[in-house]
Amino acid sequence: MSVAADDEPLEGDIGPAAGAGVSRTPGAPGARKADAAEELGRYEAEREERRRRTNALSGRIATALAALLLAFLAYDSARTALTARSRGDDWIYPPLVIAGICSIALVTLLAWAVRRVK
Repeated sequence: MSVAADDEPLEGDIGPAAGAGVSRTPGAPGARKADAAEELGRYEAEREERRRRTNALSGRIATALAALLLAFLAYDSARTALTARSRGDDWIYPPLVIAGICSIALVTLLAWAVRRVK
């Protein structure tokens, strides 16, 4: 029985000895390391791309939800201001100012979102 045959992995072997007998050429371990490094680099690039796409989608969803919330708050405050005015209550300070602030925030958010897309 030869020494090389003892180093060969058995079928189904796992662990360090399993890959040891694959190639006996002197440049093979370096080539395998380069292939592994290249594969790791591709894996990391794909992972980074998936992370960027996920973050972009999450940002769009958060922006849309914030815009909807601000639009609702502006509408509700303006409606409250109109109701308060018709009853003769204070309508400028609490409700109309809040409606104005929410409207400005909504316009600012939409302008930022449009500028970011370009």
